[in-house]
Amino acid sequence: MKIVNRIIIVILTALIAQSPITISADTIVSSYIQFQNGELSMSVDDMDFGVLDTSNLEDTDNQTFMSDLGHFVLYKGDAELTVTDDRLDSNDGYTVTVSTEDDNWYDDSESVVATTDSMALVQLISDDEINLISSGTSTLVKTVDNSPIAHQEVIPLDNSSTDIGYAILVPASVDVSNLLGKSIHTSVVWTLGDTPSE
Repeated sequence: MKIVNRIIIVILTALIAQSPITISADTIVSSYIQFQNGELSMSVDDMDFGVLDTSNLEDTDNQTFMSDLGHFVLYKGDAELTVTDDRLDSNDGYTVTVSTEDDNWYDDSESVVATTDSMALVQLISDDEINLISSGTSTLVKTVDNSPIAHQEVIPLDNSSTDIGYAILVPASVDVSNLLGKSIHTSVVWTLGDTPSE
């Protein structure tokens, strides 16, 4: 970036018949700024689903029972997925997908206590559409076609302000008596990739 300033000076002198002499001078000032390209990055909070009460067949704030499917424990926490796009050389979009690291649930001693076949992590798209999240398939979370340059997007994972939510499905046909009183967990893999604009 270059700025050009023109300075004009008027000098009156008694030596030259008292007529004004105009002197002009050009001053060039160079100002520099350096741009550094950023990157596409993501952070995701852990999700704690709380407690599943298998004896309760009534709907609560975070639990519902459907006789043809089973118990759903809805995620109602404050976990968020945050995508930061600091790229300055393009406004390419990005895609976020989710899968599980493997198909197991573990107790606190890291012993396998159940599989995702018997207790599934699901993505809720609408009242009548769910996606099973597994290790073999990447499930779409978010697609942005043209990302605004240098911005951040925060996506709540409890479907409070988005159409997508998460839940654990325990089918009515599955015996979970060996899990009573246990805290169990599985690992979820979130993947962020850029999608070049066409």
